[in-house]
Amino acid sequence: MLRLREYEMFVLQNVACNGSQVIGGGNESVAVDSGDTEGTAETIGDPETGSDTDTGEPPDDGEDEAYAAFYDMSVIQQVVIEVSRQTMNDMDVEAYYAYSANPSDPELSYWDSNVLINGERYDHVGLRLKGSSTFQYWDGKPSLKVKFNEYDDTVRFAGLKRATFNNMTGDPAMAREVIGYKFWRDAGMAVPQANFCQLYVAIDGEEPEYFGLYTNLEAMDSEWIERNYEDDAGDLWEGNDYADFSSDGIGNFELVTGPGDTDALDEARRQVQNHGDDFYSDVNDVLDMDQFLDFWAFSVAIGNRDGYPFNQNDFFIYHNPADGRFNFSPWGMDESWDDYTQDYWYYVNGAVAQYCLYYDATCPERYYEAQAQALDLYEAYDFPALTQAMIDLTEQAMADDPRKNWGGYAMTTRDVDYYRENLLYKVEIYPGMLRTAIGL
Repeated sequence: MLRLREYEMFVLQNVACNGSQVIGGGNESVAVDSGDTEGTAETIGDPETGSDTDTGEPPDDGEDEAYAAFYDMSVIQQVVIEVSRQTMNDMDVEAYYAYSANPSDPELSYWDSNVLINGERYDHVGLRLKGSSTFQYWDGKPSLKVKFNEYDDTVRFAGLKRATFNNMTGDPAMAREVIGYKFWRDAGMAVPQANFCQLYVAIDGEEPEYFGLYTNLEAMDSEWIERNYEDDAGDLWEGNDYADFSSDGIGNFELVTGPGDTDALDEARRQVQNHGDDFYSDVNDVLDMDQFLDFWAFSVAIGNRDGYPFNQNDFFIYHNPADGRFNFSPWGMDESWDDYTQDYWYYVNGAVAQYCLYYDATCPERYYEAQAQALDLYEAYDFPALTQAMIDLTEQAMADDPRKNWGGYAMTTRDVDYYRENLLYKVEIYPGMLRTAIGL
């Protein structure tokens, strides 16, 4: 588990503790260089219907500086998507039928488009819609994935093959994802990078239209593994709806990258399902249980009740060849600081957490220890300063966002300001509420 590390080290890593110097203030929008859009419509529009499985090469070390700049939390990234009206219509139609056929895991294609990131242009990249509960069509505020190497496997941006732009329509404060991921990273957990971007769409070569403030979220793929694990030769699996280490749930893991060793998945399922009296020890050789308890405790600490083990989705597992065990990572923190986590922290659906809490005399004690440590780290973290810095940074970009909405319902700037003030209140009182509820 995350041992109580020296707080001096933790605070030094914590941008919030010195936000005025590290995060930066200011909320001025950066001018967008839309580049040359002539002839755009004739070059974009064909889908690519192959697998989204990641099989590419790791990033070049020389791209680390560009990577760091792309996820710099002091800067709002500027993204312009060039796409044809026909392609947008075709993407909407495809998504309608895909979600009708399989709402939990629709098969969506990448479509030919162009993208400019902070003025740097990439022609012929893959573009697709994304999302589950936050999914929206082009007439709303769609979440998008860009695949730089869709048509040329050698193409990278800042060492990345993919970029993810989340619409934040599950978060009325339009800030939670970036703040939540930052805390996890500073605490030493393997999670994606996240910051903000302003996303523009140029349709048929016309002037770019501002679609709004988005989360710029690092894609979970081979490059992410390369940056987070010493041994990057293992399998990364995404947990789709009802994914779990159970007979019914094991088939709901989808391979993202790696050889695809289903035997390792099934062996973990078998040990979880056939444990003895000491669940922690019985499964610790297939699941890194200390890491899982930290993953679980940190989810509770920031009120992220939308993923595993509360819901059996919105998470990834990596089969680490270094020790042959699975590690857990979250995906989707837009519903963090949930109002009712302090009441439901003990009620879980995931098999690993259920067996720990309900079928083992000592595992709950280990979980409570992990939870106490997570809250100690939370309280050493200046969440109000980090939250305020992110609010200040994005104030104007949020106000200018013409498509901001919460679950499809239009929001005003005043609405978002209200929820941002509410978030500032929550991040301050949350650990005390949890300590009382859990009895720590």
